[in-house]
Amino acid sequence: MEEDDFSLCVLDNARKAARAVSRHYDRLARQAGLTAGQFSVLVAVRQPRQATTGELADRLSMERTTLVRNLALLERKGLVISARSGEGRGKHYLLSEEGARLLADAVPLWRQAQRDVMGHLGADEFTKTINVLKRLSKL
Repeated sequence: MEEDDFSLCVLDNARKAARAVSRHYDRLARQAGLTAGQFSVLVAVRQPRQATTGELADRLSMERTTLVRNLALLERKGLVISARSGEGRGKHYLLSEEGARLLADAVPLWRQAQRDVMGHLGADEFTKTINVLKRLSKL
């Protein structure tokens, strides 16, 4: 039987890293009353062009149903506004004034999380890691 070194498993290591990074960003995002995932959705919604659910799901690499649940929660909190798209039954989304205000409060916390990760990795490794993660996201 071939010897496998499971400590080199990309899946296992990527999941462990994703959980650790998510916990760190969540701790900071909670200071603004958000989760890291909600922060990511708000950032995607704030883009200049009003995006449809499908476009946002693609941008976030998220399952559409998961995104719809997240958007519905953000809409109930008054952070996101949805409107019917001119293309039939689809919707597009934009930030409410409260959502824009909350996002502005959260951005300095995100910057802190970025600095923390960069400090942990070093500037060169940080940039290399981002580039590797972007490549892996294209699998």
